[in-house]
Amino acid sequence: MKIMHQQMLAFLAILMTMIVIVGFLFAQFMFHSVYEQTYSNLNNYATTFFSLVVDTEEDNEKKLNVDPSAFKTARKVMSDQGVEVSIYDNKTHKRVYGSTGPKKISETLWQETFSGDARIKRTRTGEQLSVYRGWMYGGEKLGVVRVSRQILGRSAQSTMLLEEMVAAMVIGGTLAMSLAAVISWRWSHVITDMQQATEQMTEGNYELKLTRTGKDELGHLARDINNLSLALRAQSDEIIEQEERRKQFMANASHEMRTPLTTMSGLLEGLAYDVFPEEEKSRAYALMQKETQRLIRLVEENLDYEKLRANKIVLRKQKIDAYKMISDLSNQLASKAAHEETTIAVLGDQQATVFGDQDRLTQVLFNLINNAIQFTQKGQIKVSVDRQHNATIFKVADTGIGMTAEQVDNVFERYYKADPSRMSTKGESGIGMAIVKQIITLHDGDIAIDSTPKVGTTITVTIPDQQTAN
Repeated sequence: MKIMHQQMLAFLAILMTMIVIVGFLFAQFMFHSVYEQTYSNLNNYATTFFSLVVDTEEDNEKKLNVDPSAFKTARKVMSDQGVEVSIYDNKTHKRVYGSTGPKKISETLWQETFSGDARIKRTRTGEQLSVYRGWMYGGEKLGVVRVSRQILGRSAQSTMLLEEMVAAMVIGGTLAMSLAAVISWRWSHVITDMQQATEQMTEGNYELKLTRTGKDELGHLARDINNLSLALRAQSDEIIEQEERRKQFMANASHEMRTPLTTMSGLLEGLAYDVFPEEEKSRAYALMQKETQRLIRLVEENLDYEKLRANKIVLRKQKIDAYKMISDLSNQLASKAAHEETTIAVLGDQQATVFGDQDRLTQVLFNLINNAIQFTQKGQIKVSVDRQHNATIFKVADTGIGMTAEQVDNVFERYYKADPSRMSTKGESGIGMAIVKQIITLHDGDIAIDSTPKVGTTITVTIPDQQTAN
């Protein structure tokens, strides 16, 4: 069953239930009101009737004296109003005036009539309500007057109520169905749009946007679907971008591996056929070793990155002399920097320490300093370490070629190379900065880059003292 039909039936069921309940309660109230009003009127009739037709001044023998003419007149007036009246004698308990009601009152009813403070007894037979009013004078019982009247019975009341309820149900049902149809159509229209939107997303279309922006639940759901579409589109774009970089990396890696393999193949063939003179053989062996190390480094970098990304690396954290670490690395790379006519200066707090894995932090700083050397010619590199707010701050600043904002945004992406020419000239794979980012993340640290093209780059690494155990 469609949601529109379900809502229409729900509206109708609620309305019908309310009509039945309200109708029943109203009928009970009306019946009780009619009953009490009839009783009050009959009681007043009984009191007034006795005072009009009974002569107490001639009651020397303490007997009931009724004026026949007055009784006839009063009875006629009450009869016109649907009220029946009868008078019963005190001695015999028999009806002495009037033609309706029982001919004689039982002793029990007689005693009950005079036992109350108001000397009133009401009885009901079917749809007939009777009031018995005892009359006393001078402390003596004179007689009982009975007045009765038809009241609206439950059967008649039920018939009237049923007719009213049917009419109310027809009118209310029509209104409810109309209102439910309008509301359900609006909801169904929105839900249908959402259904079509999700179907398009499953087919790979993330360009859609739902226009409903209300503050109700459907509006929130529409915004969530729009946000989901944006997230899926961004993820899809990222996947496409990563795939392009992967393809580029594979092409570059294949080229990078093909070059040393071709070199080694040629050298091995020359050595096998003894085409090299003796003084050239040692050089051939050294060149083969260099190319082999190049291949090993390329494979190890990729394996290392995958382990870091999968959090399969266990860090052996300890307190390390941070200043000594950067000093040793600077000395290690000083000759390479000198080859680029670049100097390395070590600055900062000589007593500074850092809490982390020495091998991994050394790998991070080596990559950063090495990158600075490769991007800087005839310039200067400053490597510093300081302590600040329960953390150790490393900085590597160079006066090299710098990077654009787009390059800074993408520099930590796997396979990304700010300068693609480095693949062929420097033998880089474009994975070093991705490894740096993963190692710093495992140390609960942070890395920031401030770079200006043709001015230089400053990279800041923050390693906190308190870190999550890995």
